[in-house]
Amino acid sequence: RCHIACEDTSHQAITATKDGKRHFEVVDSECVGCNLCVNVCPIEDCITMVRVTAETDPHGGAPARGYRNWTQHPNNPMAKTSKLAEPAE
Repeated sequence: RCHIACEDTSHQAITATKDGKRHFEVVDSECVGCNLCVNVCPIEDCITMVRVTAETDPHGGAPARGYRNWTQHPNNPMAKTSKLAEPAE
């Protein structure tokens, strides 16, 4: 069930086979933390979700670098908007 729930989302973070045999494994780099697999898994406590801090990259657990907030990224076109001219009286 967990593999099917994950397959219905935009990412496939659970593999169903390993070395040609039936083996379910979560691929951390693809997991988006939607929790669907946990909700439908028939085996209790098989999948454990772990909260990561803002300083941790959720795809792999490495320390986050760069811009974590898109609104502050220099390539964000909205950050470069100009002020509107004052209305004429």
